Amino acid sequence: MKIKRAVLFSVVATLVSLSSSLGSTAYKNSLLPPFASTVYDRDHKIIGFFYEKKFRLYAPYREIPKKLIYAVITAEDERFFEHKGIDPLGIVRAALTDIAKGKVVQGGSTITQQLAKMVYLSPKRTIERKLKEIALARELEEKLTKQEILELYLNYVYLSNGAYGVKAAAWVLFGKDSLNKLTTAQCALLAGIIRGPEYYNPFTHPQRALKRRNFILRKMFKKGYITQEELQEALKEPLTPLKSPNFPRTAGYDLDFIKYEILKKGILTPKALFKGGYEIDTSIDSQIEEFAQKVLSEYQQKYSKARNLPDLQCAGMAIDRKGEVLYIVGGSDYSKTKLNRAFQVLRPIGSTAKPFTYLTAFENGWSPLDFISNQPIEKPIRENGKKKWWKPQNYERTFSPFITLREALMKSVNVATLHLAMHFPYKIKENLIKFELISPNSQFDLSYILGSFPANLFRIVRAYSGLQNDGILREPYVVLKVKNIYGKTIYVGYPTLKKVAEPKPVQILRSILEDVVKSGTAASISYLRNYFDVAGKTGTTNDYRDTYFTGFTTSFVMSVWFGRDSYKTMWRGATGGGVAAPPWGKIALKMCKKYKCGRFVPSYEDIVKNYPPPTHFPEKEMEEIYYDQLINSLGEEEK
Repeated sequence: MKIKRAVLFSVVATLVSLSSSLGSTAYKNSLLPPFASTVYDRDHKIIGFFYEKKFRLYAPYREIPKKLIYAVITAEDERFFEHKGIDPLGIVRAALTDIAKGKVVQGGSTITQQLAKMVYLSPKRTIERKLKEIALARELEEKLTKQEILELYLNYVYLSNGAYGVKAAAWVLFGKDSLNKLTTAQCALLAGIIRGPEYYNPFTHPQRALKRRNFILRKMFKKGYITQEELQEALKEPLTPLKSPNFPRTAGYDLDFIKYEILKKGILTPKALFKGGYEIDTSIDSQIEEFAQKVLSEYQQKYSKARNLPDLQCAGMAIDRKGEVLYIVGGSDYSKTKLNRAFQVLRPIGSTAKPFTYLTAFENGWSPLDFISNQPIEKPIRENGKKKWWKPQNYERTFSPFITLREALMKSVNVATLHLAMHFPYKIKENLIKFELISPNSQFDLSYILGSFPANLFRIVRAYSGLQNDGILREPYVVLKVKNIYGKTIYVGYPTLKKVAEPKPVQILRSILEDVVKSGTAASISYLRNYFDVAGKTGTTNDYRDTYFTGFTTSFVMSVWFGRDSYKTMWRGATGGGVAAPPWGKIALKMCKKYKCGRFVPSYEDIVKNYPPPTHFPEKEMEEIYYDQLINSLGEEEK
């Protein structure tokens, strides 16, 4: 058959283009395909991948075991280390078959030719493509070592079930995260699949795949690559330990948060994340993540079924003392709802905000033993241009002349907290800003004291980290380290610390938050105190729309939320202590077994016995302050 001039021109042009590449390693790297990035938990266990279109994991030549290389050359190119890219004997054998059939049916291609086809050419079998393939194969042999050719080939080749390259195939077909964990039989199976990825698919055509694998094993024995004993052992082995393909996990509440942080901080570009083959080490504890998801989902189903609330949802998040995210759960079931309510949704936080009013009081010389008014408040406000009276209520709809600060916070008394806040509202705003619950330009009003402002679990655990750690705020982060495909570290995560308060007032506040768990609104989890110290605060928003419990031990800060996506009432009487605290306690027990929660220092007893003496007995003072607040809120005409 005559070769057309256009074909010759195309071949020559391709060769000229290839010859411009300089350096074997640089040239090899320029031919590498896109790779998936792999995400690991804090124990370096794979939890997922980020990639586009083709699932492929980078395997450098040094990581490819010899038994796999022997299996592949046995199956695809027995004279690979002897020829220069073209095997004349193979070509003649293939040509005779093609002539007999009257068309191109057998490639006779070497591994180098197959690589040339995968990198540069279409899979269509024509004489023109074969000539280009031969020319390109020769060029590859001149520019690359045999090891580099094998590395590229074993990273390109398709091996069924959406797996490209041997490392991806090891994960999908065998559940192995390392090529060194492959058995001889598994290496032979991978080599055998190359010839027909779907035809020899071990899950859909196990008999064909087994026959092909055993054929290659026997050839490996004849070539002296394995011993008689290794052969017999391999022949007895099942095709794969898996019942179905181990498809890569690409999304989840944890993975979505990891991706969000990587892109928000500019650690990687989207293109690099999905195509660069990076190794991403994270702080996620996959055991705790799975347990927390299970517990929260069980409680969500329990509440939902009992109250007939199909849109009831849950969320949870925890960080350690450095700020490293241990787990993040954004809903009851990711397969049904992908919205991550732990950080993608803003809702009022209710009484979760109250501790920052009391911290402000302690910073300004108040004692937990001081008294504050608990009398009803009526404040004129304007809403949609009309004047109305704001009449905040206590949960139990009862009032009293006065109450101590300690008891008011323990029992989460709304009106007493508002009376306290009237002494220093703008200092409370400053604290909410310092603890990063609200932004500096927020429109602050007294309703913020009761948590009417929007926030989420990410912001809440960040704020409470400052209460756990004597006034040092920690920014939650999840990415610990990122390496490129060559093993070079390009990013290291680190704690971001900010001093937001002095230790002593924070410790006084902590002692009362311990009382909240001991005998206050979170008494449902008081049993935890038998094992370790716990401090925290419940939160319930207007009309029982949201329930929270946020607490901390010596080892972590954790917040749990339940509410409806419709933003409707859950049910009357739904509270943070009754709804969110019980699953919080169950998860905390599991976490403390692993992270060794202990006792706070200084101890509760030492803090309480050193409370500042009471100085506020403010019957008259409170009347004057309340009157001034009321007058200042009125317009001139109303005055």
